[in-house]
Amino acid sequence: MFINKISFIVLFSYVFSNIEAQNVLLTEKSCIETALQNNLQIKIADFKIEKQQKLKGSTVNLPNLEILIQAPDGKNFRPGFMQGIDFPTVYTSQNKAQKMNIKVAEAEKGISTNTLIYNVRTSFNELKFATEKFNILKRQDSIFSEILNINEVRYRVGQISNLEKLNGESYYKQIQFNKLQSQAELQNSKIQLSILMGKPNDTTYTYDGKITKIIDYQIQNRPDTSFASNPITNYYMQQKSLNKSLLKVEQNRRIPGLMFGFLNQAENNTALRYYFSAGLRLPIWYWTYGSKISAAKKDVEIINSQSQYANYAIKGEYTKELALYKQYSSAVDYYENTGLTQSNEIIRSAKESYRLGSIGYYVYLQNINQAFQIQLSYIESLKNHNKSVLALQYLLGNQVY
Repeated sequence: MFINKISFIVLFSYVFSNIEAQNVLLTEKSCIETALQNNLQIKIADFKIEKQQKLKGSTVNLPNLEILIQAPDGKNFRPGFMQGIDFPTVYTSQNKAQKMNIKVAEAEKGISTNTLIYNVRTSFNELKFATEKFNILKRQDSIFSEILNINEVRYRVGQISNLEKLNGESYYKQIQFNKLQSQAELQNSKIQLSILMGKPNDTTYTYDGKITKIIDYQIQNRPDTSFASNPITNYYMQQKSLNKSLLKVEQNRRIPGLMFGFLNQAENNTALRYYFSAGLRLPIWYWTYGSKISAAKKDVEIINSQSQYANYAIKGEYTKELALYKQYSSAVDYYENTGLTQSNEIIRSAKESYRLGSIGYYVYLQNINQAFQIQLSYIESLKNHNKSVLALQYLLGNQVY
């Protein structure tokens, strides 16, 4: 009996924990945190950083040791070895270049992180919009369903014509079709967000509230034109430093290197049989070094041009999104101050006028449909407004969530 009670408690706890897990309420912040933890792009970026860190030991890349077998007296073979090294500044410059490689990899992760956060926030915004749209269409479907039931009775008693009855049914079928499409869009939005969070098979989660206007953000009409906080800007800054370091490496390789070793150039009866040997490695094949230095200089010029182009592109995108933000912000203000009130008034007046017989059935349907179109247009403008704000934050590299 005691064992059965324990089994029941364990089973109850397991079921309850599963229910709790399925009813986790996701917020924008929790979606971002989950994505940063699970998304494969971030993991790949981490792997790239680890790879560059493991390459730090390769910066002191000595030439292979040379084992020599010689016969200085022409009779007996004697072993020896020679080791060449580059001038020490080559290794110090290579070490600096490798440290810059790590910083470049970290800057690449910054770009991936900034992009992922933007995509999650945009997807979450789309999901809330799709949910709100589906709910509006459900309310519209409910109203028209009631109208059709009333019309069926009125048609039987001759209060409305067959044409009016058919018009109502046609409106209702269009609403049902729109609702089914909206339901599919809602499911797709959940799938897209799940993929970004690294949980592509989980669409059972719930999430907070309705779509709301993002207002806790100060839009900058004239932002810092360097866009210093944007990870792309940081990436090109690190890449420029890396290319300058690589140029320094190639210039140092043109400095003569060293050689040392132990060789036996004496006969067997010599007291000291092995002698230290030293020498220089002269870079006399100047065209090889000159070509690599010229190429490294060209890389510096290329990355400078790419950095300028990236800055222009970001500035252009910011200007475009700022114009869209102002456009959608005006639309949202109109709907919140006037449009939604008119929508509710249209529905109320249409019902009352139709009840009193001052408008016909077809006009009544048109008015009801117009009222819901205003509501749909409002949430569309709200979604686009929020998307513009998210884009502006993304371009500035200052995403507030």
